[in-house]
Amino acid sequence: MSANRSSRRSWKARVLAPHEVAEYVADIRQLTRDEQERQAGELLKGIDLDNFLDKVLAKADFAVLNVEGKCCGFCAFYTYEPALEAAFITLFLVTPDVRRSGMARGVLEVVAGAALQYGFRYLTLRVRQDNIPAIRFYLGQGFRIVRRHERDIEMSLEMTALDGTNTSKNDKNGSEVNAEIKKITEM
Repeated sequence: MSANRSSRRSWKARVLAPHEVAEYVADIRQLTRDEQERQAGELLKGIDLDNFLDKVLAKADFAVLNVEGKCCGFCAFYTYEPALEAAFITLFLVTPDVRRSGMARGVLEVVAGAALQYGFRYLTLRVRQDNIPAIRFYLGQGFRIVRRHERDIEMSLEMTALDGTNTSKNDKNGSEVNAEIKKITEM
């Protein structure tokens, strides 16, 4: 669990036990619909949102971000393939009012902790090539670009230790992140 009590806001990120997911279904659905609308249908383009969410809610593990008692984000990730070395983040979002606050990193840390406990060495995900803020966030957390697809970029984070503050030996500084972003935008 990752938590912070600042002078401004109290928050906590944690992985849900399977029986707790039902308590968050309405929040997860609403947060996803809101983000789909904010991104003009581009978050999950060409996918039936309700069917996708039904599948994710049935099969994924979830970490949630609660800010002052309200769900302000979540990460859905798959850990049901123990033969793989990687847990896969299928959907990760936080509300605009908590972005760039450090809270998303807290969610990522609890996801990494759960994945490590399950025996995974990597976290992987795919992100749209034009979602520069998300790519910048992931690069800043130590993810690296593994493969480019037609519309998406596949990224991976090698987890080396879980000490509550750092999930990767690969954290990048601002200039390294900017260089990676420049490569993406020049393509």
